Amino acid sequence: MRVALLSDVHANLTALDAVLAALPAVDEMWVMGDTVGYGPDPSEVIARLHEKGAHLVAGNHDRAVATGEGLELFNEVAAEAALLHRSWLSADELAVLAALPLTLSREDVTFFHGSLRQPLWEYIFDAPAAAATLSISPTSCCICGHTHAPALFRLVGGITQARAIRARESYDLASSSGKLLINPGSVGQPRDRDPRASWALLDTRTGVTFERTAYDVAATQRRMRARHLPDFLVERLAIGL
Repeated sequence: MRVALLSDVHANLTALDAVLAALPAVDEMWVMGDTVGYGPDPSEVIARLHEKGAHLVAGNHDRAVATGEGLELFNEVAAEAALLHRSWLSADELAVLAALPLTLSREDVTFFHGSLRQPLWEYIFDAPAAAATLSISPTSCCICGHTHAPALFRLVGGITQARAIRARESYDLASSSGKLLINPGSVGQPRDRDPRASWALLDTRTGVTFERTAYDVAATQRRMRARHLPDFLVERLAIGL
């Protein structure tokens, strides 16, 4: 099965549409949370992913927008954007976000936003955090988001190692190579100093390939300003932070 791996779209329709245009034929699309938050187009992004039949899990921004859960943990600009999104979305759209599961499993893969220990909140930046999730995973492969940076960790013989990521390079999924944790990075707000949308293509029989797609950042910024989102969120898009 060939699967598009997307995460942290963050209501950036321009970036999402650029990624969708770049996608080859896939069997499914999996989205690792934070469909909304930060960006200018939460309603449109929800609709586009629904149109594509995507399988979504909840992120902390999705839950905060839908129910207010965890909003007190957000910084000022993130909270402001979340409250704006809540005011823009319909009751039906908020209900869709509130009903998103914390984890999903497909084939021999489990996916979630943060980690298996804390699906909404824990960041997996390093090998120890990756090991904690992989050690309790019921499947040989996990996929997460939340950090806004692409990453790959492999657990073999009790040792977890991070792999350097190169765009367009394929990484093996063979079960003999141990358990694997994949983070495709962020479509709508990358934070690895590369403003291009980050995503990945998974072939469940062979491997995963990390991709970057340029999009019209200025168009998203204009839309954000028109909707009175915080300047800090507007400006960070151009530098990938």
